[in-house]
Amino acid sequence: MSGKKAVDKVSKGLTSLIDEFSSAVKEMVNAGEETVIHLAVGSSRVIKAAVDATGEVTKITVETASNVVGSVTDGVKRTVSSKARQTKNNENNEEE
Repeated sequence: MSGKKAVDKVSKGLTSLIDEFSSAVKEMVNAGEETVIHLAVGSSRVIKAAVDATGEVTKITVETASNVVGSVTDGVKRTVSSKARQTKNNENNEEE
């Protein structure tokens, strides 16, 4: 049977995981990297966020598992397109 002790234990464990996760995302942003984050919650929900190189969270959604495959593809496509634009802009700036 669950109770207050079990909830407190889960809360402490989640806080620890969130701290580690936040640290990893901060390191990526500090390195100037952009990323799409997917967090699975159980077997039916996924929390999705896109973090750009400035650290701004550009999109947050909660999706059902059936929509995840399409959204993973879309997120990767957006990230790659953004990186390609950045690279092209940097190359154009270097030529000038």
